[in-house]
Amino acid sequence: MSNKAKVILASSILILIIIISYRVYAPRSIQNFNAVNLKNIEKVKKTVDDKESFSFIVLGNIKNSITIFDKKILPKIHKDEVDFIISTGNNVVDSGEGKYRVLYRTLSDMKVPFITGVGENEVKEEGYKNYYKYFGPFYFSFQVDDSYFIFIDTTGHSPKPWQKTWLKGELETSLLYDKRFVIMNRPPFKVNVDYLLDEETKYVQKEQEREYYKEIFAKYNVTSVFSSNLEIYEKEIFKKVPYFITGGAGGTMILDNPKSFYHYLKVNVTPQGINYQIKEVTKEFGFLNPEVAKFLENVWIFLQSFMYTNYTTVLLILVIIFMVAFMFYLELRREVDYYREFNSADNKLHKEKLKIAIFTNNYFPFIGGVPISIERLSKGLRKLGHEVYIFAPEYPQNDKQDEDKVIRCKTLMHKEQNGMELPIVNIFSNDIEEKFAELDFDLVHSHHPIWLGSKGLSLAEEYDLPRVLTYHTRLEKYSHYLPDFMIFKKLFENRIAHYIIKKAANRSDAVFAPTGTAKEYLRNIGVSRHIEVLPTGVDFDDYQVSQNEIDQLQNKYKSDNEVLLLSVSRLSKEKNLYFLIEALQHIKETTTLNFKCLIAGDGSEKENLEQYIIDNQLTDYVQLIGTIDHQEISKYYNMADLFVFASKSETQGMVLLEAMAGATPVVAVRSSGIDDVIKNGYNGYKVPEDINQWSEKVTKLIRSQELLEEMSQNAYQYAQDNSIEEMAKEAVEVYNKVINL
Repeated sequence: MSNKAKVILASSILILIIIISYRVYAPRSIQNFNAVNLKNIEKVKKTVDDKESFSFIVLGNIKNSITIFDKKILPKIHKDEVDFIISTGNNVVDSGEGKYRVLYRTLSDMKVPFITGVGENEVKEEGYKNYYKYFGPFYFSFQVDDSYFIFIDTTGHSPKPWQKTWLKGELETSLLYDKRFVIMNRPPFKVNVDYLLDEETKYVQKEQEREYYKEIFAKYNVTSVFSSNLEIYEKEIFKKVPYFITGGAGGTMILDNPKSFYHYLKVNVTPQGINYQIKEVTKEFGFLNPEVAKFLENVWIFLQSFMYTNYTTVLLILVIIFMVAFMFYLELRREVDYYREFNSADNKLHKEKLKIAIFTNNYFPFIGGVPISIERLSKGLRKLGHEVYIFAPEYPQNDKQDEDKVIRCKTLMHKEQNGMELPIVNIFSNDIEEKFAELDFDLVHSHHPIWLGSKGLSLAEEYDLPRVLTYHTRLEKYSHYLPDFMIFKKLFENRIAHYIIKKAANRSDAVFAPTGTAKEYLRNIGVSRHIEVLPTGVDFDDYQVSQNEIDQLQNKYKSDNEVLLLSVSRLSKEKNLYFLIEALQHIKETTTLNFKCLIAGDGSEKENLEQYIIDNQLTDYVQLIGTIDHQEISKYYNMADLFVFASKSETQGMVLLEAMAGATPVVAVRSSGIDDVIKNGYNGYKVPEDINQWSEKVTKLIRSQELLEEMSQNAYQYAQDNSIEEMAKEAVEVYNKVINL
């Protein structure tokens, strides 16, 4: 890669970091944005209480409309010299944090106090938390002079019986005042409007509820009722009570409907009475047909509001698209020669001891399958006399003093997302290449297709060294960690993840697949390089555990005559743990077997799983025991009677071999990585993702001590063929092949 290309990529990454940093900082920039209604009510009281007459604005459906509300309506309101503004809700286009920040900027431009009720848009997708944080309760009241204002929640987020009792009490109190105003988002009556989408959701939905409101408002002689939620202006009178729908403060209007236009309502309160003035925001359409112009204006307002409220997301996507396109451009220009270089030096061909550079995106102290696999491979290679260096990220909690030939690479950031540690290495740092060049390696072995793993492949290309890649991770199974923006998550799951793996594999001279199934997958996505099946070996040194240590663990976890099940897994969605617990619940409910299942691991689903166990009364049967050090876990395998597993995201199912090395048979859901390890009826059972079939196999082994012991011996014998020594020997054979290409 040329220096110019490096500068372009580095600049793009810097822009990404700036955008992401801004998104992290932005919520903290509006810390004084809270209890807005309470603060503004106090301002209104100070302003109005001494006046004989006052005026206020009623409006609805601002929907973050910068063009209409901020630039057209708000200046017009300021000219009207009113005392305060009341919104019936739907101030934001949706309930996202960013939309509230845009609203905050709008409120900052207001010269009069702004008090709002809660609308449908404020509470979508748990956005009610943001509304409560920034504005306060969903229903409330206040009085100024001789007027009483009551705000009702019609979104359904307040308990109806409680709110009705409260409303009746407030209306009783309001009788002490001359005027009574009610503000609600959904109208309590239907109007004849051509509305194309979700017509029923625009009103208080049940006829019984609508009649209740009209009856009680008439009973207490309410002065007027204000609502919105429809993009129209409408006035109706029921039993002498005037009702206003004023939903024209922003958003898009309904085409071909004379009631739908941009407007707000001005209310003048004087000793002589109340005056209502509809204030229309007129638009000049020039030579265009008014309806055509209205349609084009709707489109423009939608696009502008979308861009204004999502500009950081749009910028983020544009930068990512540019980076992907630029990398694709570089790939198109890269010259590739698939023939052997006959002029290469022969002194590399006959080296007995190799110096190997391993590149990985994660390593200890992070506990996971990839770090464990790398540690075992490097241990086996060193036993054979080879020199192994591991390029891995720095971790905040890492103690570098105890590491043997691990080169820690500085990170740009280190964050934890949904229980996953994500150290982002600064792959543009010169330190990595300087250290790499200094050590004069014979071969590069990368364990990830992207980032630091890809950096290793690039250095190997630059220094004309053989390249080997290990395929560890089904990237498509981790799409739920990505932002759920438009179709990006699905695109990653169905296309991008496979392309990333294919591209990295075809950049390599050889690829290690942990199972035959993984090899088949690599061929299916178009990998043309040599693929060798190389399962992660078991370190039998860790299994030299005394019976006394096992007895101590059994005393801690196991009761008399209790069969002990074990599962080792990160506590995350892709590990399918809810299925496992449901199946255990099925065994509990359909048998009288005495068993307990320990689940070792940690992750983002821990609290949810704990609550799920409590809710289903499984605390005596299922226990989460947290993360176990990888050098201690063998004791748990030796202690357990049966290993159970439900994950479908594995490429190998390394923990299955580890369990078998502890003479523990396995029952697992059949999937990639599992199918190659379990021989049905010999060292365990692999079954479809079906609770009845899975629990039937577990029950069968629990009930038959003889079968359990037989499978335990078979599992141990099977694991013997997968030692780290054998793993290292097979790896070296492939290394020598690619060196001699």
